[in-house]
Amino acid sequence: MVRLQWARRIAALNLVLLAGLAIGVAPAQAAVSCDPAAPAPSNNYPGTTVVATNFESGSITGAGFNAPTTGGTGTATVVSTAAHSGRCSAHLHVTTDPSSLANFSASLPAASNEVYADGWFDVTRAGVSGNDVPYFRFFKGSTRILDVFRSNDNGDLVLRVTSPTVAGQFGYTTLAGSVALGTWHHLTMHAIANGASTTVEISFDNKSVLSSNQVKIDVDTLSAVQLGAEHRRQAGDVYIDDVIIKASANGAGLPGTFAPITPTRLLDTRTGSPVGADSAVSFQVAGVNGIPAKVASVVFNLTVTSPKAAGFATAYASGSPRPNASNLNFNAGQTVPNLVTVPVGADGKVTLFNRSSGSSHLIADVTGYYAPGTPATPGAFKSLAPSRILDTRNASAVASDTPLSFQVAGVNGIPASVAAVVFNLTVTEPKSFGFVTAYASGTARPNASNLNFNTGQNVPNLVTVPVGADGKVTVFNRSAGTTQLIADVAGYYLPGTPTASGAFKAIGPTRALDTRTGSAVGADSAVSFRVSGANGIPANVSAVVFNLTVTSPKSFGFVTAFASGTARPNASNLNFNTGQTIPNLVAVPVGSDGRVSLFNRSSGSSQLIADIAGYFLR
Repeated sequence: MVRLQWARRIAALNLVLLAGLAIGVAPAQAAVSCDPAAPAPSNNYPGTTVVATNFESGSITGAGFNAPTTGGTGTATVVSTAAHSGRCSAHLHVTTDPSSLANFSASLPAASNEVYADGWFDVTRAGVSGNDVPYFRFFKGSTRILDVFRSNDNGDLVLRVTSPTVAGQFGYTTLAGSVALGTWHHLTMHAIANGASTTVEISFDNKSVLSSNQVKIDVDTLSAVQLGAEHRRQAGDVYIDDVIIKASANGAGLPGTFAPITPTRLLDTRTGSPVGADSAVSFQVAGVNGIPAKVASVVFNLTVTSPKAAGFATAYASGSPRPNASNLNFNAGQTVPNLVTVPVGADGKVTLFNRSSGSSHLIADVTGYYAPGTPATPGAFKSLAPSRILDTRNASAVASDTPLSFQVAGVNGIPASVAAVVFNLTVTEPKSFGFVTAYASGTARPNASNLNFNTGQNVPNLVTVPVGADGKVTVFNRSAGTTQLIADVAGYYLPGTPTASGAFKAIGPTRALDTRTGSAVGADSAVSFRVSGANGIPANVSAVVFNLTVTSPKSFGFVTAFASGTARPNASNLNFNTGQTIPNLVAVPVGSDGRVSLFNRSSGSSQLIADIAGYFLR
């Protein structure tokens, strides 16, 4: 918990004025040479985008902000004399003249309780002693609630919090020392307004400088983000560029809710050294690539490649004991992927252990994370340290064309009442080729598969499946021979009707795509399929979970899943060889058109099948 030092300052310099958010008219400015075709900045933070601008439109209002407020000698303009990227940036100029004032602001959607503000700042001139040059300022109505500034006295970066109980009193926390003038710096400010238990996370130059969920304010929603001074004579010059402001309302960020991100590669040992035999590697998750500094668990696609011997990989929270569980089984020389959902350690890292007599290269492509805290809302996820809840090798193999039900609810830390469960399912010692289907006990077996295998093969796949009324899950061995099955639980979803943003609703499984009924996906080509508004899924969803299967590929390659209408990321979801049938669970954002795209990165065509397991509300 960050302790806020409460101090009183001269009211004339710190009073929050309604005029600071009023709409004014900025002085006319000379034409500037910007690049309107330059793409807007982006990040992986969740929420509705309020502003995402590089100011290449040539105006502040054209960038999506309200009209600037200026007074006297103060100016708020777009200039081409300085920029963090592209050709232009915003420039706020305030002097010591009594009437000098300059700021601009963005209004947030109604009832916004979670806000991310992300931008680049270059303070080129400090103002008068005893004052400051502001960066981001969060408001509720006309009252400044939280703000970050550069002190004119010593250059320190400081968080200021308005007292929830005493007018004109503020708490100050120094975040970084001696911020140099005339240099660009990256600042991210994240707040979840919740009265005396408000969360504030701040990073400076991509390093976390504050993370607390005990900041005391007196509001539970925020209404505006301002850049610049809200009162007069707050002198200084600052250039601002590549600003992104996002906001969420009514439950976004509740504990256990999911925030999808564009698939992002956070580990690739091929750029360094492979993971040695019976050795571990850890990689940072929290606080990087748009992921908050505090997360409960993370979802990523784990791929092993170039292993020198057979073995398996286990993923677990950094700093915790290695569990008796596996996430990925492989043979020498094999490239195998599997989706992983795992808790994040206190240091913000995840550990991967290579249980093998030879070295292996490991790749991790993160697709989303779960908010920290104790889950309480329907559809929220509670991650568990991996533990084994089924191993038929201790009894009898599952017979040909036979179901097996096993207890989930009320065992291994899972409550008696849950909506769905997530577990890693591994098939081993199959006597014939086939597939396994997982579904809620007591329901009809769906036309879907979770795991495809050949004779004698060890194959894992993550499964997300509803739990039956009897607290059990059924797995069906669709094969001409017996099969041993192992299930390692990763977590569960709370029961009830999901309504919060990021809450999960399990369905089906339901087949949403099968290119075998039409044409295969061509080499280096994409296919998309509808998620929102189809197969009983509502129109307003943020991400989808589905089992992706490739079959009859004409060449080796991989498939990448991503939100339709967005750039294809440098990530993979499913690797395959010629003629191979292989599945993998996918969790991916849904595009603004309600669709998901699948790209076949291969020199030959491939058939693709998608069986939806559930979705996350937007």
